Amino acid sequence: MSPGSREELEWRLSLIDPAESIRGVVFNSVLEVVRQLGDEHAVERCLEVAHEGRFMDYFNYPFRSLIEMTYTAAELLAKKYGSTEKALWQMGYQSAMSFYSSTAGRAVLLLSRGGPARLLDTMPSAFHTTWKSAEVSTHLTGPRSAVLTYKRDFMPRAYTEGGMQGTFEAAKVKGFKITAHPIGPLDTEYHMTWD
Repeated sequence: MSPGSREELEWRLSLIDPAESIRGVVFNSVLEVVRQLGDEHAVERCLEVAHEGRFMDYFNYPFRSLIEMTYTAAELLAKKYGSTEKALWQMGYQSAMSFYSSTAGRAVLLLSRGGPARLLDTMPSAFHTTWKSAEVSTHLTGPRSAVLTYKRDFMPRAYTEGGMQGTFEAAKVKGFKITAHPIGPLDTEYHMTWD
């Protein structure tokens, strides 16, 4: 399966329990990114696919709708960024950059002062606030390296990679690099290094 393809979308949807839900704030984040990177037509198309007119930040919505909306957005942005995979990466990156420029995001960055290790410590609880069944853990592998393990991640890996890149750039971490290493159908280890 090529990353970002319709085939990958269908495969991901087949693995999601219909009862699986996620907070509306994540939908709104995707829509805002689509608005910034695309146009209003793309936003309207995403809302159509998700079968909603709007999302309330702290309400839960079907995770399946988020995945369909995310892939639709990537398809609409693919021409601009060169492929659906690159569009997914850009969406994740921009989503993180937008979040960390918000009041809540700046508060997270303040709490994580003390470098990359401190920022990594905040990630499991940050993921868990929007999606209860996410299994996220982090551990340092050296003074300038770490592994983030994300289990049951229905989002495309390129989106998550872009989001991590944006997170560490927002925290002013120099020389940050991330590489995804799949360890299962929905499980990935993200190997990170920095200067």
